[in-house]
Amino acid sequence: MRIENKVAIITGATSGIGRASAILFAREGAKIVVVGRRVSEGKKTVDAIHELGGEAVFIKTDVCRAADVQKMVEKTVHNYHKIDILFNNAGILPEETKTPITNLSVEMWERVMEVNLKGVFLSSKFVIPEMIKGGGGSIVNTASTLGIVSRPDRSAYSASKGGVVLLTKAMAMDYASYNIRVNCVCPSFVETEMTRDLVELAEKDEKAWNEILSKIPLGRPGTPEDVAYASLFLASDESKWITGISLILDGGLTAQ
Repeated sequence: MRIENKVAIITGATSGIGRASAILFAREGAKIVVVGRRVSEGKKTVDAIHELGGEAVFIKTDVCRAADVQKMVEKTVHNYHKIDILFNNAGILPEETKTPITNLSVEMWERVMEVNLKGVFLSSKFVIPEMIKGGGGSIVNTASTLGIVSRPDRSAYSASKGGVVLLTKAMAMDYASYNIRVNCVCPSFVETEMTRDLVELAEKDEKAWNEILSKIPLGRPGTPEDVAYASLFLASDESKWITGISLILDGGLTAQ
């Protein structure tokens, strides 16, 4: 097992990439703290882990609220006495933000920044002292290819994920001396709730769907499991000489 007896906090673990990662990390021996706002969906993730014989708890948390995050960390340490891995995966891409900034409301800009960027800051802020006490750890952040390259009508999301990319580098430099590694994964089109509109397009318009796929050299969108395996590598000791990187997961999209 690649992360046996490690304690891993995974935010946004109620669905998609977060759920797939929680299940995979548990299968590889970690004790999982499932973090999210949706209680019923969080319990589904926990149940899936229990069915595999793994260990997991759900802690309802709004990653935008400092008090919530602090309590989540305190509960994790109370339950498991340490934190080895933090996967900052929670993120949003509201339909209302798919527009140029002149059409974007201040409220929606702030909401995207709160979840996608402030959430990474808060979770890291309260987890890192516990990692220092334990002699080190690994932090993985979910950024995006849209934090590296741009496309139309994604200004708020791109800005937030670009912030995650550089926050990753800054934290990697700040905490390397404490044996804390910080990296991020940058997925492109992955089939999750967030990309439901594109998946629905496939069902309605085969030509449009094939046009999307034609832009991906490997010929398919990513799966939550694709991102989970990359995140597992960065969380594990297999990557113990890697810190500050942005690992692009896009089927070759940005290589063109």
